[in-house]
Amino acid sequence: MVATLVAALCLTGLAASPASAQQSPPTDIALAWGLNDLGQLGDGTTTNRNTPVAVDLPAGTQLTAVAGGGEHSLGLTSDGRVLAWGGNFFGQLGDGTLTDRLTPVTVDLPAGTQVTAIAAGLNFSLALTSDGHVLAWGENVNGQLGDGTTTNRLTPVEVHLPAGTQITAIAAGERHSLAVTSDGRVFAWGRNDLGQLGDGTTIFRTTPVETLLPAGVQATAVAGGEGHSLAVTSDGRVFAWGWNAFGQLGDGTTINRLTPVEVHLPVGTHAVAVAAGNDSRHSLALTSDGGVLAWGLNSSGQLGDGTTTNRLTPVEALLPVGTQVTAISAGNVHSLALASDGRVLAWGGNTFGQLGDGTNITRLTPVETLIPADVHATAISAGGLHSLASAVRGTSTTTLTVSPTTVAPGQPVTLTAHVTCTTGTPTGGEVVFFDGTTQIGTATVDAQGNATFTTSSLSLGTHEITARFQGMGDCPASVSAPVTVTVEEVQASLTLDKRVVSEGPFKVGDRVEYAYTVTNTGNTVLTNVRVTDDLVAQVTCDVTRLAPGQSTTCHGSHTITRADVTPCKTAKERGGDKGHGKHQVMRCQVTNTAHATAIDPNGDEVTSDEATATITVKVEKKKEKEEKEHCRKHHGSHKVYGNDRCDDGHHRRAAQQA
Repeated sequence: MVATLVAALCLTGLAASPASAQQSPPTDIALAWGLNDLGQLGDGTTTNRNTPVAVDLPAGTQLTAVAGGGEHSLGLTSDGRVLAWGGNFFGQLGDGTLTDRLTPVTVDLPAGTQVTAIAAGLNFSLALTSDGHVLAWGENVNGQLGDGTTTNRLTPVEVHLPAGTQITAIAAGERHSLAVTSDGRVFAWGRNDLGQLGDGTTIFRTTPVETLLPAGVQATAVAGGEGHSLAVTSDGRVFAWGWNAFGQLGDGTTINRLTPVEVHLPVGTHAVAVAAGNDSRHSLALTSDGGVLAWGLNSSGQLGDGTTTNRLTPVEALLPVGTQVTAISAGNVHSLALASDGRVLAWGGNTFGQLGDGTNITRLTPVETLIPADVHATAISAGGLHSLASAVRGTSTTTLTVSPTTVAPGQPVTLTAHVTCTTGTPTGGEVVFFDGTTQIGTATVDAQGNATFTTSSLSLGTHEITARFQGMGDCPASVSAPVTVTVEEVQASLTLDKRVVSEGPFKVGDRVEYAYTVTNTGNTVLTNVRVTDDLVAQVTCDVTRLAPGQSTTCHGSHTITRADVTPCKTAKERGGDKGHGKHQVMRCQVTNTAHATAIDPNGDEVTSDEATATITVKVEKKKEKEEKEHCRKHHGSHKVYGNDRCDDGHHRRAAQQA
């Protein structure tokens, strides 16, 4: 049986790492269901189970992978050991005995060995070591242990691989074995009556021989069935060889193949993992977009397409809408899939409860296995007539952020809870917010794990705010650490800064631009912010609502008039040609004053201190004698009013005479 097929990269469109080398996060939970006549469920009984039960793991054990054989099971621990339980007639548990075990025992590995992947056949077992070697134990009548003999082994022996070969993935068929090398080749050994070794012969092999893949093809993972084998390649294709009576090679025929042929995947499909169970005559492939393809024998609905029709080429398993699969496994007449959200789906034969849906009814399309509500599956494996999963218990964490943390009465406070779960984002779950022990509001968790609530009802004083996630499905409840919010008396204040934006020097008729910065220096929100200027007719502000500490910029302009410089506020200066003294120049100071106002939450007006800005306006004035002569000549008057202005009445008479 192929080891658990976790395709960590399957949703990226890239080929996954060798399936049997994949490990899930360490977990102290293993589940099992289905046939249990020899203790293969590991719960200490021989009672069949149609829903998952916990495997009785040794205290402190954490598993990273599981593998189901014909009537035995294996578990890989986080420290590189192997556990085994169930039938042991051929020594397939590797503990040096032929005693069946109702709970896990430790496989007697060579001293210092660290295992990174496991696989279970009908009555034998395989292990991949950290240095790229393969160990095998159990039944060996067909040479499936690869040690050059046909002697059964009660403890692990090393497979006789060619010198220098480094193995990266392993798989076990019913009575033959497969391995992928670091350079993408495939080796096989054991039973070969139907060509399942793919070496072009039907000769049984007690040591590994190379499978004759087409030139240039590199394998990344393999799987073995009863009499056929599969390989997924680095470019997403699938090859198959061996027995094909039911179309399990997927090449559109029922002709046995002694060397690999390409499976007829749908156009554009990229496979990332394959599966074929021991004593199985059907095949599965996991696609890069999270779908499952199936072909071969379908007498019990093990293809999951809603029929019992055998298929000579791949068809799509009818997964629930929206489901994305990350791992697949095949049993004798049933199939398993691990969904990205931690659910386990199963279909096919169910006589012994191996689908885990609480019934013994055969299913032609996938149904959900009833794993406990508070756990999330991380890996799966289908044995002959039983099933296994490793799982993590759901945990959640809720964190709370508050903005702002110091406010005035009536000022809004935004509470944001962020919920994370080991079993996925609990979208749609409920968060309740508390002020001490008093509930102040609720919010729903969104797709990013956030739940937001805004309150303006906090009273004067200090408040300890917490957020409680209520739990949802397999994501349990959790409470945030408290966050302190202080509500203070209203302290409303404004400051105003005024500045000239335009560049001088200025003269009458110039337009002068002013900028005003209004800042909320109090502890409460202010609204209806505005600026009044004694010279500027209209001042507009970018925003009119200011939170504490917030500023806004306002803008206004004024065109300089004669009135602004009459009377002039500075002394005269001589200008022009010093010798002739044609003109006088005055530099006049023009000052304008502004203040800002706003409304606080109580409806009271808040006023800033005054802010001023002064500019210098340059004014030229003719000599007095010239001015009188100008008025006499052109306006019939010697009277001069203001700067270069003649009597209006004489001006009118002069105009009439003209």
